[in-house]
Amino acid sequence: MNGRTKKSVKSVVCAGIVILALVGCATAPAAIVTTTYEFIPDQSTVQITGWFGETYFIEGQFQLTVDFDEGIASFDQVDATLSAVCFYFEDGEEFYTESLGVLFRMTELESTYVSDTQIDFLLERNIPTFPGSDIHIVLTFMDDSVHLAGGFGPPIFDGPYYTLDAVAVPDPATLILLSLGSLMLRKRN
Repeated sequence: MNGRTKKSVKSVVCAGIVILALVGCATAPAAIVTTTYEFIPDQSTVQITGWFGETYFIEGQFQLTVDFDEGIASFDQVDATLSAVCFYFEDGEEFYTESLGVLFRMTELESTYVSDTQIDFLLERNIPTFPGSDIHIVLTFMDDSVHLAGGFGPPIFDGPYYTLDAVAVPDPATLILLSLGSLMLRKRN
């Protein structure tokens, strides 16, 4: 094969992979939806109150997978950072992180309620003397974005409280794939 033929074969193979991926997305059950969201930094914060007041802005993205038929949702691939390093407590020890996913243990959260308008997430730490240490996040679907609100307190007496208040929008590439998938579904029906 000469160089031109190799390029042609490579182009055909790449085009075939893209088409198969799109067809696969379009023929997958419509009840399971995975969307990548990007935080809007000036509308997304973590506030620490208690000992002192600190506000951190959030940049980055996360992937949300929702199975509406089963009523299950999860955060996947959380790649979001705070504007500065913040402290948190785990098992009586102090740690530092810039990761929103680590601070709120987002990939460990379990969905407790799933609807077309809202998803409630919870991580129960089962510490009877510190019931506020359970991590709660409520994700609300808005017109073209999602709002995340929640918080927790570390399991220490008179400790700070961490509050999440953030807005995220779908990643542009995800919107294109969702649009193509819905067009292909319309053509099939």
